[in-house]
Amino acid sequence: MRISTGQIFFNASNSMMENQSSLLDIQDKLSSGKQFTRLAEDPVGASQVVSLKRELAQLEMFQTNIDASRRRLELEETTLDDLNTAQDRMRELVLYAANGTLSDADRTTISYELEELVEYSAGLMNTQDAKGEYLFSGSQGNVQTYVEQGGRYQYQGDGTSRDIQVSSALYVQSTDNGKYLFESVTDEPGLKATGSLKAALTEESVRITDVDAFEGFMRETGDILVEVDQYVDSGSGSTVSTFTLRDSAGNVVRDANDTPQQGIPFTTGNVPEIKLPGAFVNLELTEPASPAPSAVSTYGAGSDMLDTTNVSSQADFLQLMRETTGDVSISASYDETADEYAYEVTDQAGNVLASATGIASGAPTQTVNLAGPPAVSFDVDLSSVTDTSTAAFAVDTPATSETRLQFDQPPTNILNAVMETVELMREPVDGKALAKAELSERFALTLDQLNQSQGRLSEATSTLGARVNKLDKAELSNTDFKLMTEGTLSAVQDLDYAAASTELAKRSLALEATFSSFSKIKDLSLFNYIR
Repeated sequence: MRISTGQIFFNASNSMMENQSSLLDIQDKLSSGKQFTRLAEDPVGASQVVSLKRELAQLEMFQTNIDASRRRLELEETTLDDLNTAQDRMRELVLYAANGTLSDADRTTISYELEELVEYSAGLMNTQDAKGEYLFSGSQGNVQTYVEQGGRYQYQGDGTSRDIQVSSALYVQSTDNGKYLFESVTDEPGLKATGSLKAALTEESVRITDVDAFEGFMRETGDILVEVDQYVDSGSGSTVSTFTLRDSAGNVVRDANDTPQQGIPFTTGNVPEIKLPGAFVNLELTEPASPAPSAVSTYGAGSDMLDTTNVSSQADFLQLMRETTGDVSISASYDETADEYAYEVTDQAGNVLASATGIASGAPTQTVNLAGPPAVSFDVDLSSVTDTSTAAFAVDTPATSETRLQFDQPPTNILNAVMETVELMREPVDGKALAKAELSERFALTLDQLNQSQGRLSEATSTLGARVNKLDKAELSNTDFKLMTEGTLSAVQDLDYAAASTELAKRSLALEATFSSFSKIKDLSLFNYIR
């Protein structure tokens, strides 16, 4: 095969260009420090680099979140410490003001410092972070936490807290909302009314004299149902309005003197004061103009013994209970050994109206006769009695003649609690025994509210330390992950300089050899040989 001079030149030129391009590639890698500078050189490696860089960027974001959360938690800790110090001073002033030897002027002077402490505390509660967001507004960071309106402070934030991601699967609560921190004290207890006659309970209706006694009584009693019953007295022929108080089980409530609050007569504007354990209640009941009729009803665990349809006369039974007996109670028992029943019927005062013993099990239904007046009879079915059982007949008033009183102790914030005390301290009480007693009760309540508030602040402060520790541990873990990821990224994309330097020398030698051989080959020709 004949090789032309042009072909020799072409092959030599291609070889030099390839070697030169190869040399430039290795020089590019050495200058960039990367194993590949184009995606086409290593598609798999390029994909790994993108994924690893994305992971590093995420770790950087986590570190930014950790730094921001740590700053916010440290700011919150400082703020809570300052609030706790302010409340310590409030406590000192309230204790000093509670001294019975102080005059009205002395208490007024103390109230001014208390008011300044309230304003200072409100400013702390409205603390903003470096971004200008309110620290204690929950998720409403751009909303001022507390706004003063008419001498009272209203919380404007919400009840949520911000959670910030600090690792791939870990979130840390970076703030506490003001609703949890500051709206945690309980105000003075009272009653809340629902139902058709709820207007009978006003703000002035309840006067608390012993918070603990009243709270204990209401928790034992449950809701109090106030029933208003109107009927025509059989003796005088006049219309009578009465009210009855029942607990959540239907039993008649007894007042602080152990007097049953049943069938108590009243007229509009002249309702007897109700003395409950730890409180006085003055209801503004009105005589119903067109009352719906009342009916006979039953209550109690053993109500299966009774059936209102078996009463001889509903009207007579209502009259008997209204005018004479009050609720009619039935207590029944079963003697398994003798296979006999017994029962006893009593009025509201505990007087025995009827009784029977030795009732054979084969005749469990008994007719009970009440002498009255008016005389009434009803059936008692003892078949459901297995040991002892109790039930009662009562006057059931319609829903339109009832109101339900519920124990109410709404939460408030310490700012308003202290402001109410400040206002009461500025009222003259010298020479007024009742007013002075109310002020003393207010001081005791305020001290209790300060205890509640500081307890919540202490609880929150303790959780701050735990959260900062959590951030520190997350930061250490993220640092380990970052080092591992950077190592993997380096292994995938970074150049091995020793191997690359060897390759550079090899390719440089190959290029020089190509140049040297071409300089000799290019002079080979037939003419040179002939010459």
